[in-house]
Amino acid sequence: MIRKRTFIILLTCLAAAADGALPAAGDTTPPGALGLRETIALALESNNRYRIAHEKVRESNLKVREVWGKLWPDLSSAASGTRVGADKGMLSLTNGQYDLKFVRCAISVNPGAFYNGLKASQDGYVSSVNEERRVKADTIIQTIRLYYRIQLASEIIKLRTDSIRALEENLRVVTTGYRAGSFTRLDFLRAKVAAANEKTRLIIAKNDYQSAVAAMNIHLGREIDSRLELDPSAITAAGAEESDIAGWSDDEQKKRVTAMVAESMKNRPELIQVQSKKQALAHGAALEESLYMWPTVFVSGEYGMTKLMLKDPGGSTGDASADLALAALGKTLSPEGWYRSWMVTAGATYRWGGYSPLDQGHAKADQLRSRERQTDLEMEDLVRDVKLEVQHGLLKLVSSSNAILSQKENIESAEESLRVAIIQFKNGVIDNTKLLDANVELTSARSMYIQALYDYQTSKAELNRAIGRDYFTF
Repeated sequence: MIRKRTFIILLTCLAAAADGALPAAGDTTPPGALGLRETIALALESNNRYRIAHEKVRESNLKVREVWGKLWPDLSSAASGTRVGADKGMLSLTNGQYDLKFVRCAISVNPGAFYNGLKASQDGYVSSVNEERRVKADTIIQTIRLYYRIQLASEIIKLRTDSIRALEENLRVVTTGYRAGSFTRLDFLRAKVAAANEKTRLIIAKNDYQSAVAAMNIHLGREIDSRLELDPSAITAAGAEESDIAGWSDDEQKKRVTAMVAESMKNRPELIQVQSKKQALAHGAALEESLYMWPTVFVSGEYGMTKLMLKDPGGSTGDASADLALAALGKTLSPEGWYRSWMVTAGATYRWGGYSPLDQGHAKADQLRSRERQTDLEMEDLVRDVKLEVQHGLLKLVSSSNAILSQKENIESAEESLRVAIIQFKNGVIDNTKLLDANVELTSARSMYIQALYDYQTSKAELNRAIGRDYFTF
């Protein structure tokens, strides 16, 4: 009788302890514990894939600047010396010349190639920005799953530990009663198996917890065995919104799916990437065609100083007037000292040979057009996948909301069942097996409730990602 009373007291205490196994929704984050937002920030900060994607955005922006740089002229300076020799003509008057070019300027632009190259680089920038968004969303989703998986495993460990205490006490009572002849061998074996099974479940829960903690530490860029403390109230911070979600009718769910799909078509980074990729390929093909459809315009110029190395004319013609005329002509054509010089050249070239189908520009353009058509097929498949992902995310959110409400009521029923079972066991109406079953059912109900909370929190994150929103906007 004393053992029976001890067992009843223990079960009652365990039931009361189970009531506090889940933290209240209004709990604040304990000092030193990581909240969800803080954990996400750490994950993004230490995630190399996200950092690479961020750097690629900068690289794409520099690519746009590179294309704009084609409008900037090539500026330079130069100095040179030239030696010449000739028996007759103008070159016979000098031994060469010195040139100082203070400024040399040249620019060459194909208008069509420049425009399409610029648009293609801008499309590449848009694609890289949305690749960064995609990597960020994947990182956030992984962080949220690990965050709540750790909390789920932690709560399951608490429940399994409490259940083992009850089962071990039951086994002790049944063992003593079996030896005294008040319990059958079947009662003894069932109590023994139940305790052993619960210990195995506890081992599995601990392994899940350690694996999740190790994965989270690696995800946060920490040592695999680093101590990790999370906000215990985060998993129950759903509030009352699950009641509203669970009340959505089928028609309302369809309307929401339609609206979310429309929003995802505008916001989903993968869709924007494919669109940008298609536009970049179209501009790339137009760039190749521009090389023979548009003339290349060029302008060049230079400004500097020149000095001729004059020869000694030697001798005289015998005619003073002729000698003076030749001397004046020589000073005009071959002046002494340094003198200013400049030159400007403008023109255009046209590759009419590019119209030939054998020109490589045609093949390159056709390749890019082919890849552009492939993106249309890629977009069709991606749109289908996004629609399915949105619908699946909404259904999972609704089902998890219903599960939370259902399990709340189920826990109340299981607690009442355990209370009645304790009274009946005390009065000898039922045996210890039924009392044990009532306790196990309560543990199972609480486990399913925690699983529903996990599914609810992760489904919100998955649905936000499917729509193309940030996690905390839902």
